[in-house]
Amino acid sequence: MDVKGAVPIGGQPVEQMVNVRRPRSVIAFACWFALGVGVAYLGFLIVEKLRTILYLLAFSLLIGVTLDPLIGFLQRRGMRRSVAALLTWLGVVVLLTTPIVLAVNAASTQLPALIKSAPELIRNAESHLGVLGDRLAAATDSPTRGSINPTEVLDYVLTGGALLFTAVTDIVVVAFLSLYFAIELPHLRELALKAVPASRQVRTARILDELTLLVGRFMLSTVLIAMLFGLGTTLWSLAWGIPYAVLLGALVTVLSLVPVIGSTVGGTVVTLVSLTVSLPTAIITLIFYISYRMAEDYLIQPRMMKFSVELPGVVTVPSVILGGAVLGVPGALFGVPVALILRVLVRELVFPATDQA
Repeated sequence: MDVKGAVPIGGQPVEQMVNVRRPRSVIAFACWFALGVGVAYLGFLIVEKLRTILYLLAFSLLIGVTLDPLIGFLQRRGMRRSVAALLTWLGVVVLLTTPIVLAVNAASTQLPALIKSAPELIRNAESHLGVLGDRLAAATDSPTRGSINPTEVLDYVLTGGALLFTAVTDIVVVAFLSLYFAIELPHLRELALKAVPASRQVRTARILDELTLLVGRFMLSTVLIAMLFGLGTTLWSLAWGIPYAVLLGALVTVLSLVPVIGSTVGGTVVTLVSLTVSLPTAIITLIFYISYRMAEDYLIQPRMMKFSVELPGVVTVPSVILGGAVLGVPGALFGVPVALILRVLVRELVFPATDQA
């Protein structure tokens, strides 16, 4: 130590390095912020332009995942993946094409009669409602009738033909893409696992397998329940003389694919149509659909979905409503599978992390 005891003898004085950070330029921050907003907006525009393609890919993947339990069943019986997928896909195509053919046949023979007899059916329904029917008739009665414009008719025909061509094209694309996804689903799984670090591949593979199994079984159960509901509607309409039974059955089948609210909307439509027969028929039909909905919720659905994770109504109903509000009908169809995926991810990733915290 020196005389003053401040610095060791032979030692070097310690220099304190003080780093003074220059304040970030406001202009640079604004430029980076504008660049981020621009990239986000460009991504939104790209997604908006490709929305139809993304819908088709999502529907195709969902169908492929739905067929996976049946394909796995055939594989466990010693069948190759490609053969099992092709047979399952053909069976589903035949199963779905039959009611569509019946509905188209019924529409081609019954739709002109329905259009011609629509005013009479409406008058019959109004007559069965008593005073309420009289008020509806007075409110909907038009004193003047417009003339038919040939140009508007031609526009409707051309627009309808374009929409029909687009719908058929989309159906064909979804059909063959779903077959591709059904065959290549294990390879897509392996490709997804390669993007995950090796230390997490085992856990990620287990989560992917569970998600595929649960979503596939859930969607398969939904399709079976919808077809059962449509068949019951057709038989009920034939038994009680409700007109256009096949059309109503096909409509109810399609509507029932939307969880929670689809069967309710379908039952309401059939009840309104049954009002054209008589008021007692409409009341009995309403009681039938209420009873069927209770049996579906407490007997049919639990038995068909006993191998899948049952989502509580507090999760299912908001997921369908939010999906429908954001993306319309596709969002309502994807609402429950997305909620099911989120539930599995929260259970497998979030809960273990919070338990270890």
